Amino acid sequence: MTRKLDLSGCWNDVMQLFRANRELLLSVAGVFILLPSLAFAMFAPPPVSPPDADISAIYANMQQFYSDNLVWIVLIGLLNGFASIVMLVLMLDASRPNVGDAMRRGLAIILPYYAMGVLSGVLTFLGSLAFVLPGIYIFVKLIAAGPVMVAERSHTIIAPMRRSWALTKGNSGRILLFLVIVAVTAFFVYITSVTVFGIIIRLALDGAIGDTLTILVDAVMSTLLSVLMVCVYAGIYRQLAGPGAEDIAREFA
Repeated sequence: MTRKLDLSGCWNDVMQLFRANRELLLSVAGVFILLPSLAFAMFAPPPVSPPDADISAIYANMQQFYSDNLVWIVLIGLLNGFASIVMLVLMLDASRPNVGDAMRRGLAIILPYYAMGVLSGVLTFLGSLAFVLPGIYIFVKLIAAGPVMVAERSHTIIAPMRRSWALTKGNSGRILLFLVIVAVTAFFVYITSVTVFGIIIRLALDGAIGDTLTILVDAVMSTLLSVLMVCVYAGIYRQLAGPGAEDIAREFA
């Protein structure tokens, strides 16, 4: 039987997952998301184009920047992906592992997880070539594949994708609406926070210290958004899959 996604219930589940695992999630995100992104921002800042530069010059500068730093960008992406796996394990593994155990399990499934991510990305991209909407649909249908691989220990590539497709049946519109609401709200909070703190820092401090603190605020907010989105994916999965046996037992304990 297909479960209907309850938007308010899903958000409550997202918050419960975060609160219950806050310290562990933030420690993993700090090491594998915040520190690499902060180091990259400090040692490889994006190019600053002159005020009179045209669009072609700005594009050429950015293209050169990404070309020069491609290895580091890929490495940071891999670390961020590993952090997502570990956070999913911490939230969804029935054995309630600590961070060390979660990292070991994350390493054990990292190859099929990345392969599944690449395949999902290719399918979404191909769908996007057909007037965008099919790509959005495919993305929504496969959104629970990562949590399925972790929670249900389905360590092949295709089986979690099929399971996600089945779980999201009849819920694509609700899932998309939920993601849009969360993404728009989170983006607004991110932009507002970075702008306000950036102005305060610039008014209080000049030079390198002000620049460093501004970069730090940006990196911290980006990291928090990354943690939130992993919790969102886990919350959507839990809403669609229903409570596990261990959750039911704990509820009546």
